[in-house]
Amino acid sequence: MGDGYDDTQRLSRAESSSAPAMTMSRAQSLDSASANYTPSSPELVGGVVGGKETDVTLMRLQRMSAFESHDYDPMDNDLEEDALRGRSREDYRREMSWKWFTSVLIGLAMGFIAFVVDGLVDKLNLFRYGVIGEKVGVDGMSRFVAYLAHVSVSCAFAAVAGGLVSYVEPLAAGSGIPELKTYLNGVHLKGLLRLKTVVAKLGGISFSIGAGLIAGKEGPFVHGGGLVGGGIAAFGSNTLGFKTKRPAWFRNDRDKRDFVAIGTATGVAVAFAAPIGGMLFTVEEGASFYNSDMLWRGFLATCTGVLTMHWLEQLDFDASDFARARFGTHRDFGLYTDNEADYSKQYWWYFWEVPIFLLMGAAGGLMGSAFVNLNVKITALRAKYIPVGNKRKRLLEVIAIAGITSTLFFFFMSISPCKDIPLPLQAGTTDSIDTAAANATFEYGVETRDEIREDFFKQLYCPEGQYSVYGQLFFTPLSQSFKFLLHLGEVGEFGQDKEHPFPLSALIWYFLLTFSLMTVTYGVGAPTGLFVPSLAVGASFGQICGRIVSAVAARHSRDIEINLHAYAIIGAAASLGGATRMTISITVLVMETTGSMQLIIPLMLTIFAAKHIGDKYTLGIYDTHIKIRGAPFLEEPELAGPCGDKLRVSEVMSDDLVTLEPIMRVSELLKVLIETNHGAYPVTDAPPTHSGEEFELHGSITRNVLLKMLLHRISFVDPQNPLVGNNLFTSPRERDDLLEQLKQIPFKVPSAREVAQRVAQSDVDTMCVDLRSFMQRHPFVVHGDARLSRAYRSFRTLGLRHMYVMPARPRVVGVLTRKDVIHEKAALQLGLYARGLSQPPRAVSRTFEPVHAAPDVAHRPRASSHVHATDDAEHEHDEHDASLPYIPYYVSNVVESTPSNPTSDTFTSIELIDRASRGAVRRRDASPR
Repeated sequence: MGDGYDDTQRLSRAESSSAPAMTMSRAQSLDSASANYTPSSPELVGGVVGGKETDVTLMRLQRMSAFESHDYDPMDNDLEEDALRGRSREDYRREMSWKWFTSVLIGLAMGFIAFVVDGLVDKLNLFRYGVIGEKVGVDGMSRFVAYLAHVSVSCAFAAVAGGLVSYVEPLAAGSGIPELKTYLNGVHLKGLLRLKTVVAKLGGISFSIGAGLIAGKEGPFVHGGGLVGGGIAAFGSNTLGFKTKRPAWFRNDRDKRDFVAIGTATGVAVAFAAPIGGMLFTVEEGASFYNSDMLWRGFLATCTGVLTMHWLEQLDFDASDFARARFGTHRDFGLYTDNEADYSKQYWWYFWEVPIFLLMGAAGGLMGSAFVNLNVKITALRAKYIPVGNKRKRLLEVIAIAGITSTLFFFFMSISPCKDIPLPLQAGTTDSIDTAAANATFEYGVETRDEIREDFFKQLYCPEGQYSVYGQLFFTPLSQSFKFLLHLGEVGEFGQDKEHPFPLSALIWYFLLTFSLMTVTYGVGAPTGLFVPSLAVGASFGQICGRIVSAVAARHSRDIEINLHAYAIIGAAASLGGATRMTISITVLVMETTGSMQLIIPLMLTIFAAKHIGDKYTLGIYDTHIKIRGAPFLEEPELAGPCGDKLRVSEVMSDDLVTLEPIMRVSELLKVLIETNHGAYPVTDAPPTHSGEEFELHGSITRNVLLKMLLHRISFVDPQNPLVGNNLFTSPRERDDLLEQLKQIPFKVPSAREVAQRVAQSDVDTMCVDLRSFMQRHPFVVHGDARLSRAYRSFRTLGLRHMYVMPARPRVVGVLTRKDVIHEKAALQLGLYARGLSQPPRAVSRTFEPVHAAPDVAHRPRASSHVHATDDAEHEHDEHDASLPYIPYYVSNVVESTPSNPTSDTFTSIELIDRASRGAVRRRDASPR
């Protein structure tokens, strides 16, 4: 179902005469004021002008027609206005308190979910590697049995992950970041935030990682966090069929959007144990609509989530010794604690390495572009031969990729060369691993020399006293091998010789294999994340670069020691930046998770180079998949392209509008809703007789509100006596209940045909619906001669679903400036109303309604006493501002102080305000400042 009026067929008909001709014909239809605008050449139009590109564009427009949009413009009908005018200061404070409390709930929930998912992943990995560990042998049959067990367990886990996607919720596939980014941009994706989606997503990613797929949990945690944030904020569930009576403030698209964004930030935070990086990820990559209130509440939620996760992990490990447990010493991508590794000594760089880091960033951008291009081709083949609707093929693909992945990794593990276990780790050695790490206490207990040898230097198919070199990378979970690439050797495990932890052949094979499988796996029908695979690819690439630089530097001076750990971290950031094109959030995430604060400048330069080079060839992987799915995603106005500056609104608008009358018969309204699929309808008492005819706009009403009104029999009136304005409610409670019935959250409205079946036949035959109190009184409009880029900015910055186009010469009744809408001016105006010294003017837009008589003066004391409470609260709110001194920017800003005695000079102050307002109006010219 689309939002409005589809131009696809109109564009298709115009294609026969080419796009330039279409543009010219539309330009010629403008009035005389705009007739002088004629594009001189197709190049000036800046758009697609013909051929195959036009066919592709038309196909994308057809796909967009299947999407609906959210409307972040607050509802402005009569009921909402009455409810807002009746709210007290305490209501606003209570709402704000619930916003903060809900953010804390999101953090607590995501911390618990992260603890559960991490525990499940650990148990699945322990089972998979434990099964093969018991089957290791030197003869061929033992190896075959071990291989068969390894592949069988991997395929079984992959079947669970793929089955949750294919047979439970297809939207649970992939990382979920493109979908969440699209949702936060204002596009509705049906089923994205359902309860079964979060179960399939978070349960599936556990089995995807357990199956050994080249996937990480971070992307799915972004999706899962958004699901949790939106679900908790609704305080109800459409799936479970319940909702709480209070609080009900957040059951609208705008507040739900903010809480979903907070949930995504919390998901990243608990996935990486990085609260600041999680919030920055949402600000940079996720949320299209950023505000400081969302930032601070997200900051609290991410902090609460990580704290909850650490608390549960410690309780699970040793609840009896909780008081002496040391927190803050463990990094999510750290192999040892901060005290043992002493990161201030582990990371360094030379100034002459800066060009090398820039080249690594450029290489990361090229790798990211290659990854995106290859993945797009694989996605096209996947869509052709393994369509989303074919559940069986999709599941078999997941199982096949898991089998291939486990086979390749088992093969490299089985042919691995062997090396002697480093002297400090050999059994019976009494020397400490490192002076600084002697008898070191780890966060979760004392890690002995034997435990390090058994966990990090596995024997596998090697003789006694040796370990499998390839096994460190290929026979371990992906996240663990990434940690080895970053940190192995930091506490002197290899002794004084400081030999390289991994042979160059292992690094090359690991890089090629992981990059190839990552490219194939991303987009498969199972929950898969991209962060950890991309970081692992980059870490191996960084190690290779470090080895090359080390060899070159050794030829010139043996005193120069190259830090391979720093190169691994730089390479990881370059790879992830090249694939995703994120910058600030990656820098902070890498520093938080690896403890590499000393590398902040190289990280920033490297990621900048990766993004700059990558953007020359492709979009980031997430933006690419958004375009593949055809969603009407609105980029920031600065990135929207030149077309909007070369077209006018009237050249792209739809003029065949379907209008509604203020009072309509139920039968006629149902007919309109069934025969059309528009998201909103303009309301007028004089419908146009032909396309393009001007009409007086009384308001706008959305499809969902109309369906809810029909479903709940709201505002049904007798056509013989349509006076219903005073019969909608008799108390504020009834009004609030009526507004609650109209909300789409958490209960969705059925389709128009289903609603038509539920409406009584007697109502269809005899009743009318009065739309006046439920329509948007003041929808956004744009001038028909305005540039398209102006309308684009309004859609993008305000989060609009639709916008009506005005004629060339609209009528004006006044003007507003910045100083008119500021808080102080509004508070003073309310004070005039509260004291009965001024009356609100009659609304200028409701031309079809009778003029209401002015309120009786005898009622003013009662109204005054009602508003004085609000006025007192307002003074309490401004108490801090009133105590601030006044320091002008310029001498001309100095004004004379007015008397401060509120009792004797009240009317004098009001006269001054009124005089200043009238003087300001006289000084304004046609162009408001």
